[in-house]
Amino acid sequence: PQTIKYWLNFSKIRKNLKSLIFKIKPDIIIFINWPTSMWVDNYNNIPIVFSPLDIQILYSDTYTKNLKSSVSCVWKFIRFFVRKYEKNNWKHFDSIIASSKFTAKHIYDIYKIKSEVIYLGANNIFFKNNPTGKSNAILCLGDIKARHALFLIETAYRLSKKRNDFEIWIAGDKDAHGKELKELARKLGISKIIKFYGKVSDEKLASLYSSALVFTHLVKDAPFGMQVTEAMASGTPVISWKPGGPEESITHNETGFLISQFNHDELIKHIESFLDDPKLSLEMGKKAKLRAEKYFQSSDIYNQIRNFMINTIEKKHSNKK
Repeated sequence: PQTIKYWLNFSKIRKNLKSLIFKIKPDIIIFINWPTSMWVDNYNNIPIVFSPLDIQILYSDTYTKNLKSSVSCVWKFIRFFVRKYEKNNWKHFDSIIASSKFTAKHIYDIYKIKSEVIYLGANNIFFKNNPTGKSNAILCLGDIKARHALFLIETAYRLSKKRNDFEIWIAGDKDAHGKELKELARKLGISKIIKFYGKVSDEKLASLYSSALVFTHLVKDAPFGMQVTEAMASGTPVISWKPGGPEESITHNETGFLISQFNHDELIKHIESFLDDPKLSLEMGKKAKLRAEKYFQSSDIYNQIRNFMINTIEKKHSNKK
């Protein structure tokens, strides 16, 4: 959406989508995340649901500051008008699904619309405990800057001054950012303790989740954090920043730790608690898995979404009469 090509084709996208909808005549339509909220239109009496997984894409600089400076400046100017247009488009939505109470509050603060909170789930059959045990490894994702793998590498450097009984595992890679992560590890002289897995399959990611001592989710003001529930379903505790959606999935001191953003000392403290006592990872991991199974099982989430969609359809039809 930050490209000129996108905006030149914007009208065409909306027109083609509308033609497709009138052709297939679905019972209900769901738009997921921005910029799909820009495409919505009046489709006669077909009910429309919107699930803005992360409205910060449009209302925060968390993502824009990771763009090239030339693109970022232009986008910040255009974004002022985009926000007005997008906000007006919400009149077409019959129902809103928020991925957390944290996100629901943000939605209400900006759009003055109430949302139905339905969490993102994890497949508890696919994500499993590792029967061979845990490695002394701290896992994080490094596919985008917003996950702050750079911060974890800096933390690892500080921790390496005290001890050398750990590894950092970074899964995911995206062009220049992947090179930036590797360059920082090289510059700090800790390349030996940083393992870069690059792009991984779902199966490999599940294996890394279950093998790690702890998963770190270092996302500023995270809307929810599906990776948190995936790690928990894999029997691995999570260290996550707060505030954010992870405050609703992680039980502090039981299934993981919630810490202040950009605080090296606090992150080191909790990483060391697992390194000093690996059994703590197993104990917390068990509780994390039980919590994921109880509250974040994907099959249960699918049923919640299905029932919500049916209710939206029925409500729309009853209002028609």
